[in-house]
Amino acid sequence: MKPVATLLITLLFAPVLLAGRREVLVDDKADFTRIKTFLIREGQATTTRPELSNSLFLANISEAIRRQLSAKGLTESPDRPDVMVSFTIGQDRPHGPSVVFDRGTLVIEMIARESAASIWHGVYTDETSAPAKVAEKMPANVQSLLSQFPPKRTKRP
Repeated sequence: MKPVATLLITLLFAPVLLAGRREVLVDDKADFTRIKTFLIREGQATTTRPELSNSLFLANISEAIRRQLSAKGLTESPDRPDVMVSFTIGQDRPHGPSVVFDRGTLVIEMIARESAASIWHGVYTDETSAPAKVAEKMPANVQSLLSQFPPKRTKRP
């Protein structure tokens, strides 16, 4: 009976254990209610893996970010946007004379035009997948990360 219970518990928590990690840092002084427009800068791949380091994949990530921000009521504006959005994808680590794909890391950063300061910084890390799987899951990872934008305000005493 014990192996069956262990299997059931493992299956129950498998999605949580296999899920990626997301971390968001926010400038608590920024007024996110004033952000109405954005511009997405060209994305960067910090990996040599061809599944992630190509212009078509980076364009797909840009489009996923665009869809999420537009769904939140923001408008893309090339002329004087409220925030500039930049992103990087992938992470390799040195392994002797070569590099090894370590994990799929997506970093999205929003910089306020007025102050040129970073006001929102999100990191989604998928440590369980091969590069091809990371590429396949990335639009959903963008959605998961941007689900925390704009940040919810906590009431201050």
